[in-house]
Amino acid sequence: MNKQTLYAILTIALVPIGILLIFMRMTVEMPQPAHTPVKIVTDNTAYQQIAESLTYKNGHVVVVNGALMTTTDKQNFKAAEVVITDSHQSQLLTQRRKMKLHSKLLIASDVLDNQNYTNYWLSPDVILQTITRLTNLLSDMDPQYRNSYVKNSEKMSQETQLLADKIEVLKTKKNVNYVATNQAQQVFMSQLGYKSVVPNLESLSDDDFNHLEKELKSGKIQFILRASQDQTEHDRRLVKLADNAKIPVITFNQVLPHDQKVWQWQLQLVKQLENAVTIGSGRV
Repeated sequence: MNKQTLYAILTIALVPIGILLIFMRMTVEMPQPAHTPVKIVTDNTAYQQIAESLTYKNGHVVVVNGALMTTTDKQNFKAAEVVITDSHQSQLLTQRRKMKLHSKLLIASDVLDNQNYTNYWLSPDVILQTITRLTNLLSDMDPQYRNSYVKNSEKMSQETQLLADKIEVLKTKKNVNYVATNQAQQVFMSQLGYKSVVPNLESLSDDDFNHLEKELKSGKIQFILRASQDQTEHDRRLVKLADNAKIPVITFNQVLPHDQKVWQWQLQLVKQLENAVTIGSGRV
């Protein structure tokens, strides 16, 4: 038997084996390649909570200091595919430009035209919009797991439905006036359309306070908004005037508790606002 004949016999013998392998490949489910978690960094715990809830096992979320003081922070930041931050004043944006990185950006303040505020994350409305925006961003950049992100987003929507409903109710209230001991919640108040009648409480004179007392007693001011750490003489004087006039005083904490999700924590503020506006409006 010559070599050509031998080669021909071997070739013919291998054809059935090849067909069998192709059939097995078509009928046997092949293992899917492992999914690489999306790398996300942020400088805010509130956004970390949102990103972790949306990605679950499909994401690796890290909080870094904006100054990137440690080697670990720098490494995580350089490897990040998505950067989430509060506003255009964030140090992370400066670091990103300096390092010439091309990570995707989600800046929470972009939902508002006015970029002169601070602490956008304190606004429940901003948080709800951030959930939607991050869901869309992740779905676009990681379409293989779009269904997972959407499913997690729908679960979060159920968890935040009461918060969203109450915000919409608050937005229907018109001609709502308030006095704040600080401007931390100015973002949310502006979204609701509520008006602060005192731009700077610490600048008020005795005459100003006398006028403010009359305004409180007249029912033209629906509530007082203060933070738990606001304890100046002017702060205490305002609260006393409000108590005398039976005006609701809403006290909020500007530090997110470690054992609460940001949307659960914000619901407490919104409930207080709902009660205060209802009571305050009834006095007009």
